[in-house]
Amino acid sequence: MPIPESSLSIICNAIGDFVRSGVNAATNNITVSIAAPAEVADDDDQHRINLFFYRFEPSGFQPVTRPDEFWRMRLFCLITTFGIDEDDIPAGENDLRMLGEIMRIFHEQPVLSAVNIGDVSVRLQVVFSPMTDEQINQIWSTQSDTVYRPSVIYELALMPIIPSELRAEPPIVGSLGHQVFAGRAQRFASFSGNVSGPRVPFHRVNIANPQWAPQICWLYQDACVHTLSFGVGSPEFAGFSPDLWIAGDSSETVDLIWEVWDSNGWRPAGAPLTVNPFNDTIDPENIPESAPGVFPETLPLPLPVEIPVGEQAAQGLIYATRSVTVIPGQPAIEIRSNPLLISLYRAV
Repeated sequence: MPIPESSLSIICNAIGDFVRSGVNAATNNITVSIAAPAEVADDDDQHRINLFFYRFEPSGFQPVTRPDEFWRMRLFCLITTFGIDEDDIPAGENDLRMLGEIMRIFHEQPVLSAVNIGDVSVRLQVVFSPMTDEQINQIWSTQSDTVYRPSVIYELALMPIIPSELRAEPPIVGSLGHQVFAGRAQRFASFSGNVSGPRVPFHRVNIANPQWAPQICWLYQDACVHTLSFGVGSPEFAGFSPDLWIAGDSSETVDLIWEVWDSNGWRPAGAPLTVNPFNDTIDPENIPESAPGVFPETLPLPLPVEIPVGEQAAQGLIYATRSVTVIPGQPAIEIRSNPLLISLYRAV
């Protein structure tokens, strides 16, 4: 019975597939393998490219990672070419031809295409890592009597180690408040102070930059806000109309994406809504006059947020996204706006 695949093995095999496709291995009589160099050095029937994943390091960005969270790693891969004499071309030159092709494909596509591991999509960045003479000696001295062949090292980041069960992401803080009591004995008393959400600043989107990021805010009671909170039985919620001010390039479109939270964590909700930004600026001190069909953007009702039976609260998150192709022929990147939060609770 074979050992089950892991996130590490899936990603390493995907890198092997990328190299295999990039050098056109099937046409050029090249075998691409994942092994220690000593294991493939004696096979002289065809050209070989070997990927040796020899070092694994923490990302450096997650000093405290829970056991039920992604643990992101940096991979270091030694890529070695083993050419053979063919058509009056010596093995040494074929080594260099293959090595040059490897460097070309990683230079042309430093961010690899997405790899799907279950429901998780992973994209690695490839960074060339020069080898010193000491590193060369350290690595090849472990490979028995194998003679050194032309090699390069690449760092691939960041690769997630995915737990079998991920923790449910908690709700998001929508507002903060403070209260002062007269004595320490009152520290467990119910909170009755005032709370306030984050201030919406003036923001002008630089639409001259092809990678401009949209900005959005709720329009509620003649004000710009980033967070809203309602009791589900309140008159305010019954009369709530989710209106948005969307800033960006009005000649382009963005997609509005909903995510909702309950006791099972965050998850996407509904289909994206494609809209045009109104203008390139959000100025809370100068809100434009309402113009039906033009400003503001009124979202279709009902909201995708509802409190499940037996629970006391739920949240919804909405943001705008756009896809941008930075380098022609390369995968597009997704650019997100700031998020907007709406919290619902059952009044006690």
